[in-house]
Amino acid sequence: MKMKIALATMLSIATASTFAAPKFYGEIDASLDYLPEINANSANHDVWKVNSNSSYLGIKGEEKLSEHLSAVYLAEWAFYADGDKTDWSQRNRFIGLKDERFGTIKFGKHNTPLKELSSPVDGFNNYISNKADITSIMAGENRVNNVVVYDSPEFNLNGGNLEATVLLASGESQGIKDDGHGGVNVAGRGLGDAWSAAVSYAHPLFLIGLGYDKAIPSDFLGDGLLNSKDRETQVDEVFAAANTVRLIGRLKPMQGLTLKALFQNSKVADKQGNDQGAANIDDSQGWLIGAEYKLAQHAKWTVKAQYSQNSTSFKNNDADYDAKQLMVGTDYAFNKQVKLYGYAGYSTFEQANAKDKQPVVGSGLEFKF
Repeated sequence: MKMKIALATMLSIATASTFAAPKFYGEIDASLDYLPEINANSANHDVWKVNSNSSYLGIKGEEKLSEHLSAVYLAEWAFYADGDKTDWSQRNRFIGLKDERFGTIKFGKHNTPLKELSSPVDGFNNYISNKADITSIMAGENRVNNVVVYDSPEFNLNGGNLEATVLLASGESQGIKDDGHGGVNVAGRGLGDAWSAAVSYAHPLFLIGLGYDKAIPSDFLGDGLLNSKDRETQVDEVFAAANTVRLIGRLKPMQGLTLKALFQNSKVADKQGNDQGAANIDDSQGWLIGAEYKLAQHAKWTVKAQYSQNSTSFKNNDADYDAKQLMVGTDYAFNKQVKLYGYAGYSTFEQANAKDKQPVVGSGLEFKF
């Protein structure tokens, strides 16, 4: 009898309590791409691919604890609209506390602040399974396990907002590692052996941002869109801890026009778990310029173009390895949730006299919910 009364009391308390409902959200994005296979010493092939472009599902929520303090949480899972890979790899996920006056602290798995700087300027972010954006040719696009993240509140300054983010990572007694589930592990035992930070200032007319990664695992010598089984260039991708500095800028000089730019420099940090080839990398420099224009008389249409390049130098006498990508495209927004897009591009990958080429053309559909 006492047990029944206790259970009834607990149920009545839970029923009477008011909890903020979680929000479910996500994105489905798929494209049809023509990526001809251009081989050095064998026959070329026409290749059509259906690609899933960072499709995901997420859940997030916020529970008010006091006048200024709230508990926050978020968890996201990637899935593949084309069915090619195993679904439910991990994206950002955390639990934390948010204070309107002092900022937010989060614990979990999270994009680095430096990675977050690319989205405002990379006009082809996530296209062609992330191979058309800077992820595939530049270091610094990482999501890290076992982190503590602090987001400052936004400070109003001269008509714009200034904010900063700091991420501290723990390697938990192991070397760097790609976990195979959408994230990386850093090296070291202590909190902050690897870290990332960024500061940005957003104004209605412009945006500037500066970020730095310290010993964050990353990929060097990426080959972007290249779809070839028989290459001219003989360069293998290298996974290593990286010290990267990144500067971004975005400007709106006139109605409908947006100009974008990014510059970064990456060097290998000597950490347990680095690939063997990392010791020979001297320096990796990348940059991007782009423009978007929303048609004045046809507001649903946007045309855009972008050029990105990354050059890697070596400590021995090897020639620099240069990856270059040019993309042009157009978007048609049916509404805020659904967008149809098309694009064409051309990439080259060069070292000394060796050169690989990769054209691409494609179209896709994005649905946000």
